Amino acid sequence: MLWITNVFQSPQWLWLFTALIIPIAIHLLRRSNPQQISFAALQWVQRYSQSRAHRPIVDNKWLLLLRLLIVALLASLLAQPLIKREIYPQEGVILLDPRIESSEANTFIHSSLPQLLGEDYKVLWLSPETPSITAPPPQNVDLWKTLTQLSRRADLRRAHILLINNGVPTSHQALRVSPHWQWHSLDKPSTALSPVLPSIALMGKAPDWWAPVLEDWHSSMPGLSVHILEQEEAPSVGQTDWLIYTDTAPLPQALLEFVTSGGLLITDNSIPPFDNLNFDTVDNSQSIQAASIGRGSWLRYQDDWHSEAFYRRADLPERLWQQWSGQDWALQHQNRGHWSANAIGADIAGADLPVADTEVENRRIKQLQPWLIIALLLLLAFERLIALSRSPANMATRRNRVASHG
Repeated sequence: MLWITNVFQSPQWLWLFTALIIPIAIHLLRRSNPQQISFAALQWVQRYSQSRAHRPIVDNKWLLLLRLLIVALLASLLAQPLIKREIYPQEGVILLDPRIESSEANTFIHSSLPQLLGEDYKVLWLSPETPSITAPPPQNVDLWKTLTQLSRRADLRRAHILLINNGVPTSHQALRVSPHWQWHSLDKPSTALSPVLPSIALMGKAPDWWAPVLEDWHSSMPGLSVHILEQEEAPSVGQTDWLIYTDTAPLPQALLEFVTSGGLLITDNSIPPFDNLNFDTVDNSQSIQAASIGRGSWLRYQDDWHSEAFYRRADLPERLWQQWSGQDWALQHQNRGHWSANAIGADIAGADLPVADTEVENRRIKQLQPWLIIALLLLLAFERLIALSRSPANMATRRNRVASHG
């Protein structure tokens, strides 16, 4: 039944509600037998029928109810009930670039967005969690991925985006935005410095030219970072700028994500290109081509770089460095995840990447586990209090009093 999957995240645990018969069975089986006391005049008392004397009577009904509720809450916790709330676009929300000071943002809002001052506007940090600017600014936020992620949030569909207006990468193919966002830019020079040298990684068997080229580079560039990646490892743009891939086709999905996030992938002709990629020649040579994928690039040699013709070149280290560094890795590394309002607005107009309103989930799913845990702890405490107050000694004293009055 579809409604069960909409109400419970793990409906396969609903069978545990059958455990409700356990407390009932325990209460019925553990009924105390009444204490028999003989009286001289008991023969004149009318005898009750055996069927009535042995009728099942449940003692401690409140204690039984609490235990039934505890079992039901445990089953509900495992089934994980959900509540779906309707979410509507909020007006007067400003998503702030974490590189901007909160004081600078307030000055900008008062001067450039006076229409929001009369409203109950909110200023949030542009990050996946969108905390208020009263919290410390988040560090190392990838604004490109964050904007793509927030483009599907219904409550942020009409937000104002305030970004620093500085240099940005040239590739925006994978960026997704809300068509209702309003873009604003704050002129502020970037303090991020581009690294002098890229970080290089090799995945697969090293070609014959790899060792002498590295020796030449290390002699001229002592601070160059080079490391080897295993086949099962996923490269990260935070640790690698250039990735030389010499393994077999097809290209792993992790490498595609690496390029899309801003890395430079370098292969030879053993890796076939995709049908929808547009490669451009490098250095006016048909043997070297490059294609833009997301925010990164794929540099592909048409020749076999394991061949002797590729290796026997005196200027090979210098030519490789020129060809690889010619791809805009420095600009991508400096501005990875950073975007300006003007550049985004220009690209969006021709890229046709807005997320339509029909693609947005207008309901937010909220889990009830925290409240169920609190209720379970309270019920356990009440159950213990009632159970201890009805200890066997107290029950025996109460039965003796009843018998003496009888």
